[in-house]
Parts: sequence; structure tokens; C-alpha cells
Amino acid sequence: MKLIRNPDHGARIDATETAYPSDLMVVTKGHEVADPLRTTYGYLLDGRAAVHAAGASHELATGSFFCCPGRFTVTDVRPGSRVVLITRYGFRGMECFGRIEQRGRLSYIDGCSDSMLVYPPRLGDPVFNHLHFPPGIVQTQHTHPTIRLGIVARGIGHAFGPVQLGRAEQWEEELSPSAVFMLEPQEMHSFRTDRTKTRETMDVIAYHPDSDWGPTDTAHPMRNRTYIGANPFNTGG
Repeated sequence: MKLIRNPDHGARIDATETAYPSDLMVVTKGHEVADPLRTTYGYLLDGRAAVHAAGASHELATGSFFCCPGRFTVTDVRPGSRVVLITRYGFRGMECFGRIEQRGRLSYIDGCSDSMLVYPPRLGDPVFNHLHFPPGIVQTQHTHPTIRLGIVARGIGHAFGPVQLGRAEQWEEELSPSAVFMLEPQEMHSFRTDRTKTRETMDVIAYHPDSDWGPTDTAHPMRNRTYIGANPFNTGG
């Protein structure tokens, strides 16, 4: 795991040489993206800011997320505010703005939950998630086929993994709000939240550069719920 615990302006995790070129950068002041051949997934760690994209302005507060294809500008960043920008190069996503909830809408492994904040527009496209870890979680060790870029949005927890090349013993990293990180492809890892009197939970924003899920031209809700000819639910009588 590559971890930056308390990122300053310009802090960056470079994953541009991976199978799906991406990177993560933290900004604490105005920032302009002029390249039309990228999509940026953003999350406001703390404070307030604004995003100007496609002729519209969007106000952001702590917990806001967004997806901007191509050009946009981060402005009006209040003192003490931090915006995390995750870029997927060579991909055009769909514009989206919202706020994370208290927990995920979907079940995830070992009692955790997950919400897809920004869905893949088509099968195989990137996905931006909100992972919620209740108190006392100890995840099963697992891997992912591609990188994961993460942001600790709320709470406290730990990431840990087995002995690896260059490490004499099991690795473990404490995670606290504002930390950003990257997991390498196939890196064995788990997350946990401690069983303490504080009953700490943890919320992580997770970027996947690809997916095995999403709509296609032949399978999507509009087409799947379109019936041509006789009503398939008409049983007569």
C-alpha cells in the first residue's frame, strides 16, 4: 500500500503506468483542468469549494463528490479545504454531483456496505464507490485485479496484509480522515475497525479504474423493460 496520511496541496499518487492510466492529486486552492481527454472523479475532504463545468457552477461541502468529463475548474476553495481529484486518462465519463450517505446501499464482504456513487456508463467503465465499515470489522484477506485509489472520508481504521517481498513481517497501516492511498494490482490486504469504547466506524471513497459490470446496448433497464407486440403479462381471462 502506498499511503499519504495528511496530504498537502499538490500531493500525488501516480498510477499512469498501470493498465488503466490514472492518478490522484490533492488541491487546496483553485485548480483548472484543460485536457478534454480525461475524466476526473472528485471528493471534498473538508471545507467548501465550487466546481465550474459545462457552463454551470456547483457548490461543494464536506462529503460532496463529483465526476467531470474533460474541462472544469475548481474555485472558491475556502481556507483549510481539501479536494481530492482522481483522474482516469483516455476515458470520457458522465457528469455527476452528489453527497455521500451514512452507509452503503449494497452489501459488501464481512458485514461492510457499499454504494456506487458514479456508475459505469457502459460495461467495463470505471466506478467510484463509498465503502462503509461498521465497528469491529475484520475483513477477510483479499485482492483486486487492478489498482484501487482510496480516500479516508470519515472515522479510523487499519489496513493490513501478509509478509511480502521486501518486508520481514506482516504490514499494517493506520488510517484516519484525509489519508489517501493506492493498492497495487493483486496486493493482498484487509481493512479493520477496532472494537473499542469509541465504537469507531470508517468510510472510504474507492476508485476502480475498470469494472465487470454495467449496461450494454443489448442489456439496460430501458431496453429490458420495453415489450414489443403482445403484453407478456396478459394471461387472458
